[in-house]
Amino acid sequence: MDLTTDALSLLLGALKEHPRGMSVSDLAAAVGINRNTVSRYLDVLLVSGQVEMETYGKAKVFYLSQRVPIAAMLNFSSDLVLVLDRDRRIVQANDAVCTFSGRERDDIIGKSIETSPLAAFDHPLIRGRINDALNGREVTEELRFLRRDEELFFRIKFLPTVFNDGAPGVTIILENITEERRAEEALRESELLFRSLVENISDLILNVDEACTFTYVSPKSQEIFGYTPEEMLQKTPCDFMPPEVQDRVREQFAGLFADPRSGVLFEWTMLHRDGSPVILEVSGTPVYDMIGDFTGYRMVCRDVTERARAAKRVTQWKSFLYSVVNNIPSMVFVREVEGNTFVFSNKAAETFLEMTQEEMAGKRATDLFPPEMAAFFADGDRELLERTVALEEKAHLASGRIISMKKIPVFNSRGMLKYMLGIAEDVTDRAAAEDLLIAERDRVQGYLEAAGVMIAVIGADGTIDLVNRKGSEILGYAEGDLAGKNWFTTVVPERLRDRLAQNFHRLVAGRIEPPPFEESPVVTRDGRERAILWHNALLRDADGNVVAMVSSGEEIEG
Repeated sequence: MDLTTDALSLLLGALKEHPRGMSVSDLAAAVGINRNTVSRYLDVLLVSGQVEMETYGKAKVFYLSQRVPIAAMLNFSSDLVLVLDRDRRIVQANDAVCTFSGRERDDIIGKSIETSPLAAFDHPLIRGRINDALNGREVTEELRFLRRDEELFFRIKFLPTVFNDGAPGVTIILENITEERRAEEALRESELLFRSLVENISDLILNVDEACTFTYVSPKSQEIFGYTPEEMLQKTPCDFMPPEVQDRVREQFAGLFADPRSGVLFEWTMLHRDGSPVILEVSGTPVYDMIGDFTGYRMVCRDVTERARAAKRVTQWKSFLYSVVNNIPSMVFVREVEGNTFVFSNKAAETFLEMTQEEMAGKRATDLFPPEMAAFFADGDRELLERTVALEEKAHLASGRIISMKKIPVFNSRGMLKYMLGIAEDVTDRAAAEDLLIAERDRVQGYLEAAGVMIAVIGADGTIDLVNRKGSEILGYAEGDLAGKNWFTTVVPERLRDRLAQNFHRLVAGRIEPPPFEESPVVTRDGRERAILWHNALLRDADGNVVAMVSSGEEIEG
């Protein structure tokens, strides 16, 4: 058995047998321990509250304590409690301290904090507060404590204490507030997360109570309406709506409050500060208090003004395009690939086929078109799918008319061929005009080729548009080689190049007119110069602007 514990038990047993009290000398004689040692043990018992002392003159008489020992009371506390004397030695520690430190009380009592198992609490702040308490000032602090991989928080009270002999001391009470701080931190993080979410999402959050007034408005209101949340609080949605929609909204709220339900969706039109309409897509969720009573609605509002405008524009464009397609002179057909039947045709198609769109709907190509056209519009879907470009063909009808046909693939969002768009146009008159134009072109080309002089057409930018066969022979080039080249850098001698180019640009600008005849040499492909007598004429467009110069030249024999 521990000698100290044994001695204390002997002293307590002796005092129990003498309830009227015993002096130090009596106790020393009764337990067989010298007087100085007994005095030291009695001090421990006094501090711990197990004995009491009364003074009679110079004599001190000790009794068993009639009070509940402070140690017993402290052990009922879940807080860590330490009692220090004036020298900052630990004279009392409750069970909670022992449990926290993982040591026996005897390992703690009688030691200073810095040499005890509680040395981790030896901090300049704590030492300063102990001195404050020894000087009679009660102090409360909060302390963050790291133990291995665990973070703990304590609220520490430093209480001035006076022992029975009048000596000052300090009682330290450490209240573990870790869970409280963690809960506060979690709440703070949750609030920050919620605030960040609400402030940064594109949606507007509105809370309305049973009186239909705003109890919460998220900061997004400033961007959407031009009003701060403070300007909207305690007002109703109708205060920000056009008069013509207010009654309908009041009816909506009356129904929602009479039968609260989640996931309600509706559309609001509210007014911006500048008076412009703002269209909101609104989702409502009922809000209940802690005891389950309905208190209002939380509205999540999305600004769909631009989407609504875009949808309106799309509708307008669809109507416009339908009008255009329906009134163009070309025939337009739409065939659904899956059913191989026609689902749309315009007025020109109706006129050509002599039947209405309703009569054409659901029919196949062979039911609608002459044989010369039916095969083109009925088949070729695989070819369309492979090429993904328009296919064109001309049909010569028995009536003598010529029809230009085109079919274009139309794919759905998944890239699958959905429709075939067909366009047909009567080009009989155009074909005749083209034939005449080709014949005229061939005739002119024949004149150019038959001419015994050099003929060149030079564009306004100085490039060669055309040089006839005779000109190519003179210059030593194959026919067609000179097209697209710059006239001045290709066939004009270098010594004359800048001056003639400047004159040409003045001609094109309309500042001067070309002389009737002009003698100017050209450089052949092999570098030789040949003298040419030129006659120049300017070609102008309908606005009078020079677009080219036509020059005919005859070689001057030297």
